[in-house]
Amino acid sequence: MITSTHRQNRQISHERGFTLIELIIVVAIIGIIAAIAIPSYQGYIEKGHRTDMMSELQNIASEIESRKLAQGRYSNALIVGLGGSFPRQGTALYTISFSDPLTSEWTITASPIDDTRMADDGDLSLDYRGYKCRGTTCGTGDEWK
Repeated sequence: MITSTHRQNRQISHERGFTLIELIIVVAIIGIIAAIAIPSYQGYIEKGHRTDMMSELQNIASEIESRKLAQGRYSNALIVGLGGSFPRQGTALYTISFSDPLTSEWTITASPIDDTRMADDGDLSLDYRGYKCRGTTCGTGDEWK
């Protein structure tokens, strides 16, 4: 004779856990979300690195002009300590260079370092007029974005 308690225990034991199909569906959904989110996240990271570099180019331009006012003329002495790799700490992503010789019509260029996250981003440059270029797109607006 089957008691009601025995029936309840048997029903409970059949309702535990997830089926294989349910688990596969959950894994597939997580995979789809990851496939969408990861490239988007990487794009935000690259945009952040580019923005940092653009800010650094403007800081360098300000420093050049400040040193020029103190020295009274343009020369390569104005750029001592301003070039090299950026960021200065951590993994370098860009190499900063200047027009040579440095004259009143200077240009600062940040070139992505090969085999880094920014390698395919294109050169960033800023000149004495505030003219900005990213790759082949140049102007005085938002060309760096």
